[in-house]
Amino acid sequence: MATGEQIVNDFVVALRALPGVNVARTSISRKVFDLSGPTSCLLYVKGRAESPYRWGVTANVVSRLKAQGKLWYVILLYESKETGYLLSSGDVSHYMGGVWPRGADGDYKPAPGDYLARNSPFKSFNNFGRLVGAVAS
Repeated sequence: MATGEQIVNDFVVALRALPGVNVARTSISRKVFDLSGPTSCLLYVKGRAESPYRWGVTANVVSRLKAQGKLWYVILLYESKETGYLLSSGDVSHYMGGVWPRGADGDYKPAPGDYLARNSPFKSFNNFGRLVGAVAS
């Protein structure tokens, strides 16, 4: 079975295979990627291979994303690069404003269900591409 790290790596490899798309790691975090091409944005990508699907979204990383003055998203992948949630910066602000619990490590701990009620999961990498195109346009 894949690990969360492998799921993220598979996702980034699939992004890089898209025509005209460039993906680079940033200095913000090793989980934040700069996507350029038809859509230009920052992607904070987290992966979970096994349930329960609960990710750690770091408030410090989100603060750094906000400071960039660039379009950004959080992507919460589960099971594979094909399935996950695409959260806009507005979604993340909403959830961090009292919906997501915080863990002992200070990270926000989103999980499926009420903690991601504003978003439906994407079910394929191709569907993710359409979501980004629709959101970013």
